[in-house]
Amino acid sequence: MRSKRKYIILFLIYKNLQLKYKHSALGFLWSLLHPFLYLLIFLAIFSAAFPSIENYPLYVLSGLVFWIYFAGATTQLSLVFIKNTHLIKALNIPKTIYAITDLGSELVSFLLGLIPFLVIMYFMGLHISFNLLYLIPVIILFSVFIFSVGLILGSLNVFFRDVGILWNTINPALFYLSPIAYSFKIVPEQFKFIVKYNPLFHFLELVRNVLYEGQGLSMHYLGRCLLITSVTAILAILIYRKTRNGFISNL
Repeated sequence: MRSKRKYIILFLIYKNLQLKYKHSALGFLWSLLHPFLYLLIFLAIFSAAFPSIENYPLYVLSGLVFWIYFAGATTQLSLVFIKNTHLIKALNIPKTIYAITDLGSELVSFLLGLIPFLVIMYFMGLHISFNLLYLIPVIILFSVFIFSVGLILGSLNVFFRDVGILWNTINPALFYLSPIAYSFKIVPEQFKFIVKYNPLFHFLELVRNVLYEGQGLSMHYLGRCLLITSVTAILAILIYRKTRNGFISNL
């Protein structure tokens, strides 16, 4: 049974990736173009505004590629049960498989895109060392957090379609609340608590410890990210178990 589920997951990931780039002239290159456009905008508009940020292009890109992974994956997961209505009604398999496959396809796109961006970051001043291996546990932890957020959104969206619309509205706000194009240090003291309550802030700081600072993992931010992920995962499990029996009647 487990091998059958593994085959279904791998097959659906492949189909998701195939559909994503079907009839696209550039195909996978679109996933590289997106961060580049953001980076060019930030360099043109904000680089002169934040002269205190050393190596601004590397600073921006190190946070940007992870933000795009988060935004794209959570948007897809918010619709996962709705867009798979016919499969959910036809197949008697755990509904979480559809969420796992959506995350899996987004993760594959992210990892494939990360490789050329690491090369670009090298020419921007990325320090190559064994510390880069710390990205592996960071990506795993970040993916679990994304999956948990997406499962919450996807479960609630079945019953309240406004959830998906609301998330598309909140996403841009989260972007500007996250220190991607600016440094946390320049945020006025009375507003810093708002940024700190944004879970993405802690993940971005953890990522930048490795990619931007060229150091190992910060135990401070790692502990916070573990706590955030654990709480989000527990909440996701509770909400999914509470709502899953009503999926078919509400789809």
